[in-house]
Amino acid sequence: MKNSYELLLKFRPLAALLVALTVGPATVHAADVQSEEIVVKGKVDTKKSSLESKKLKSSDTATMLEDTAGVNVQTGGGVSNLPVINGFADDRLLIYVDNMIVCSACANHMNPPLSYMPSSSVGNIYVNTGVTPVSMGGDSIGGMIQVESQPPLFAVDDKTRTEGVVSSYYRSNNRAAGASFGGTVASRNLSLGVTASVDHASDYRDGNGKKVTSTYYESQNLGLTFAARSDNHQVTLKAGNQYIPGQGFVNQWMDMLENKSSFVNLGYEGSFDWGKIDATGYWQNTWHKMDSGEDKLPIALYWNAMPYMPMITRGVSTGYTFKTEIKIADDDVVRLGNEFHRFSLNDRWPPVPGTGMSPNTFVNINHGSRDRYAFFAEWEGKVSSSMTSILGVRHEQVRMDTGDVQGYSTGAMYATPANAFNAQDHAKSDSNWDFSAVLKYEPDAASNYEFGYSRKTRSPNLYERYAWCNTWMTSGMIGWFGDGNGYVGNLNLKPEVAHTISVSGSWRDADRNAWQLKITPYFTHVHDYIDVQRVGIKTFTSEVRNILQFTNHNAELYGIDISGSAALWDSKGLGSGRLNGTLGYVHGIDLENGDPLYHMMPLNARVSIEQKLSGFTNSVEMQMVSRKSETDPHRFEPGTPGYALFNIGSAYEYKNSRVEVGVTNLFDTHYYLPLGGINYDDFLATKKTTKFEPLAGQGRSFNIALTQRF
Repeated sequence: MKNSYELLLKFRPLAALLVALTVGPATVHAADVQSEEIVVKGKVDTKKSSLESKKLKSSDTATMLEDTAGVNVQTGGGVSNLPVINGFADDRLLIYVDNMIVCSACANHMNPPLSYMPSSSVGNIYVNTGVTPVSMGGDSIGGMIQVESQPPLFAVDDKTRTEGVVSSYYRSNNRAAGASFGGTVASRNLSLGVTASVDHASDYRDGNGKKVTSTYYESQNLGLTFAARSDNHQVTLKAGNQYIPGQGFVNQWMDMLENKSSFVNLGYEGSFDWGKIDATGYWQNTWHKMDSGEDKLPIALYWNAMPYMPMITRGVSTGYTFKTEIKIADDDVVRLGNEFHRFSLNDRWPPVPGTGMSPNTFVNINHGSRDRYAFFAEWEGKVSSSMTSILGVRHEQVRMDTGDVQGYSTGAMYATPANAFNAQDHAKSDSNWDFSAVLKYEPDAASNYEFGYSRKTRSPNLYERYAWCNTWMTSGMIGWFGDGNGYVGNLNLKPEVAHTISVSGSWRDADRNAWQLKITPYFTHVHDYIDVQRVGIKTFTSEVRNILQFTNHNAELYGIDISGSAALWDSKGLGSGRLNGTLGYVHGIDLENGDPLYHMMPLNARVSIEQKLSGFTNSVEMQMVSRKSETDPHRFEPGTPGYALFNIGSAYEYKNSRVEVGVTNLFDTHYYLPLGGINYDDFLATKKTTKFEPLAGQGRSFNIALTQRF
């Protein structure tokens, strides 16, 4: 692979030419379209057109967050990767989907929360990468992500309001195609909306033109929204269904063969003279099946390996949130709240006659339950005319339990660990306390500063505590890390407790439109961080993997996030031009053994130039990632070389129509994903006679998207 800096030098003249062409004068003029705002907390407000541009690059909602400093993604399936904020990923983050807490109902976390929100349905995204106030939620030690679907629309007068949108896209690299529809019929007080989407893709190809198998996917979504309002009160009922008939996972031993999910969500918002009430109740049900998918199965059959290993999971999330905001003075409010969330899980693997996986059903998690009972109190008020403070305390009781288990057979290989597990008390109860303190200081219109401290706690998930079998055959099927290792739970795990200090400074011009800069260094010490220790080993012909048990260690993470923008020009002939950029760095270390923490993103940056002229929006973007050399030796995490990618795009809006074209990875650069894990399919295809290689990223793709509103 060519060095990324050599590539930069090689293509510097071409890149300069592309910038000149892209930001050059356009000859077609059209009326500007007023767009709704998409708020990204802690960042500059962006417009809906920016959100549409992100949808062109990917239908994965998680990847739409990557423009935020400190946010990256860990490679999963094509429907949804796993978001990472400042080194914390997956269950360590607080993730809301339409105010619902949704847990992954899968031993490999193939159905993470954001997989249930198709990008075509996204209305608002809120991201908090720093200290999260206790009123926003608990049971997490990282940042917060809240994704909301399009809000209900109402008529502004007595006439019936009807609106709709139809969109479609195509991306050449993996022949990804999708279509979506949204429609609303509303009066002044009632609103009925429906959404539907289909997304499909084949395997993508890397920068060398090689097919990366088990990266295909298909997803079908249907949603319904009914809302009623009166004066200062609104009730919203949302329901939906998702069906995934297949999704490959190139860095996992298994693929998703089927995933069915349904949900119902009832929310109430009310404003009163004394304050506000916000309440939500929800239910979500998932049925999930894993096995060798369409790419892995022929390979396994060819060399007479284990072709089948069905794994069936059912998970149900139910819960409610009740929050009040009480005004006690003009500049002082008190927030009080109560939350409950229950996640129940059954994970059973049917027998496969004629193999070592018979005659019994393997019971991995037997009627597992994880209940959270939470209460919080928070005060926000003015300390002085230029200083605001937010202080809060939160308590959560987390109760977990599961039934007895069994293996595929009564032989010692399965009976010994099953009997040992069944002989122990499975019921666990954690009493978790969170604290948050944020001080905001704004001395003038051109600058503001923020200091934050938090103590946040997360209890283990069901698999971290209750995955019981230490054989390679079964432990290798558990783990959402994409590293090829096997994982075993630990009944004695303690909750993670993170102490975070974050300092942030923001500066801008007085008019707030010429330039702005935000710098946020942070430090986190995690007591009882859930890491791993080796309890077994698996030797292949030319490769070794570990059987790892979850265990508590102490850990530290520190880094810095930088974001900024600057106006470059504003003229009649060239329109307006703007430079945007982000930079993120994180370092994580296990204090018990001095090893780097797994999946820490190396130094990375994004720089883009955007031009707006009449109805045109043109952009050139460069993404740079440095070499990944700090890797976790226990998981055999591969290092990756540095690289630079270029993307270009152009969009044109006229009245209610939008056309967008673009090219991602313009120079077809071959690169490896720092958070991509290993390419298990390649290892399997060579009859396990080669080494695990890091996962290569997607090569050049020509993209087009069309949107029509009516």
